[in-house]
Amino acid sequence: MCDTLLALGHAMLHDMKRIERVRLYPTARQDEALRLMLDVTRQLYNALLQERRDAYRYNRVTVTTRMQYGELTALRSEDARLKAVYRECEDAVLHRLDLAMQAFFQRLRRGEVPGYPRFKSWQRWEQLEFPHGDRALRLDEYQRRVRVPGVGAVLLRKGRRVPASYGRVWLVRKLGRWYACFECERAMQPLPSTGHTVGIDRGVHVLAALSDGRLIGNAAVGERRRAATKRLQRELEAMTVRDSAGHAINRKDPRRQRAQLRLARSKAREANARRDYAHKVSRQIVDGADVIALEKLALRAMTRSAKGSVEHPGRNVAAKAGLNRRLLDSGFGLLRQMIVAKAEEAARTVVEVDARFSSQTCSRCGHVARESRRRRRFGCVSCGFANHADVNAALVIRWRAQLALQSELDPAEDAGPCSQDAAA
Repeated sequence: MCDTLLALGHAMLHDMKRIERVRLYPTARQDEALRLMLDVTRQLYNALLQERRDAYRYNRVTVTTRMQYGELTALRSEDARLKAVYRECEDAVLHRLDLAMQAFFQRLRRGEVPGYPRFKSWQRWEQLEFPHGDRALRLDEYQRRVRVPGVGAVLLRKGRRVPASYGRVWLVRKLGRWYACFECERAMQPLPSTGHTVGIDRGVHVLAALSDGRLIGNAAVGERRRAATKRLQRELEAMTVRDSAGHAINRKDPRRQRAQLRLARSKAREANARRDYAHKVSRQIVDGADVIALEKLALRAMTRSAKGSVEHPGRNVAAKAGLNRRLLDSGFGLLRQMIVAKAEEAARTVVEVDARFSSQTCSRCGHVARESRRRRRFGCVSCGFANHADVNAALVIRWRAQLALQSELDPAEDAGPCSQDAAA
């Protein structure tokens, strides 16, 4: 019944790993230095990948990480640009390439489309990694500046205080802005017990229906901003010159790049609004229940395209594309991620159960019938129980979670099919 049980109770207090992101405000000189580091590490990645590919293609020789590590040490003594970049950043580039190669061979073993690691263009390389961040980057006493090797003290926006001890650090350039991401550990802060268990059914019309009868609406940020997004897309297309194959040939045109940046920042504002709403909804849910039951959803399968192939075209492609757009706009996965993170911090318990037939199962008698579901209303054809369809599904999810928890505590004991307050 229970596919995943995330036991986050008071008995398992531990430190949590979190990523704290802060905005950086480098000067023009510092921005130029950071861009230089990006360019050097990108060229290093491409050179390392080229060496591995050519060695195997022409000589059937496998170049290992240890071999390239030694070569990198020798190159730093000869190349001033490589020597100017902090060594651990370059080691992180080598590790990143090694992970890409490992993933490639794993896909080969699984029989998937392998996708050989690709060379990185300047548009696809916007991250500097410091594996030992607390050794390389230093925050001042008031956390208003961070000292970056080879760059200097960079001004940052003060927000949530970063712990004194932190692990890896990434400097990320996104849409022309710089951010620092600190990997750190924080202590759990258990919330007072409420004695409640809540089941949650996620949907498109209603983002979250709770087993206590509450309905949390869907913000539908993408749908509300759809007209503005299409307008920016038309502006970008109007400034794009394409060849006979349909490829853009004026990618470096300043006017086109500005239009591209406007569209990207619009999509970023959309994502930020969706994330902010998920934060607020998840906080409301976690504060009100000790045990939170979620259905286990295969989001990748749910949002798979219906296009098909030329030989076997799909059906209702436009309708499925619209449904996929609404599903992705709802942020099911983001809401689940927020609930799990906040539940861990508050020492709550999250249980994920099988979602099959939850919308067709009566939460009072357990009878399963497709005829019981009528759009957004549920009326059991067996016992006559009636409720909002999503609330009934949330009650079923809660009941399944209670069975799972009960079987964990006492495998010999089994509960009946009915929820205790299904008529609520």
